[in-house]
Amino acid sequence: MGRLEGLSIAARLLVVAAVAGGCALIEPMPPAGTVPVQLEVANKSPREVSLSVTIEGRPLPGSAQPPTLAAGATADVIFYVPIATGWALSVNSEEFLPELRGRTGEIVDIGIEVDAQGGVSWWCSGRC
Repeated sequence: MGRLEGLSIAARLLVVAAVAGGCALIEPMPPAGTVPVQLEVANKSPREVSLSVTIEGRPLPGSAQPPTLAAGATADVIFYVPIATGWALSVNSEEFLPELRGRTGEIVDIGIEVDAQGGVSWWCSGRC
């Protein structure tokens, strides 16, 4: 007898919902051949922004966690950047490359800002 056979339909639905909800809490695996770079991203625009790492202009799936940032929100975002060169960070498909000089992990002296008009820039308060 299967584990769900003795349960009512409502109980089965609750089990399925619990399992599905738990899966939603698990972040996707980072892309192969990448290292994490955590930067603060401040979205001062009135619209949600999309974030990614691009290679030759194409977004790398799963390369930003979270992949979007709500209007007016600030968050620490983990960008999974390729070990090889030839990549850029992307905010709403606008590519740029802050001076990371091979740094990985949490970087507190470099960040990204989206201004009220949607313009993207990066700032540095340390070794850049």
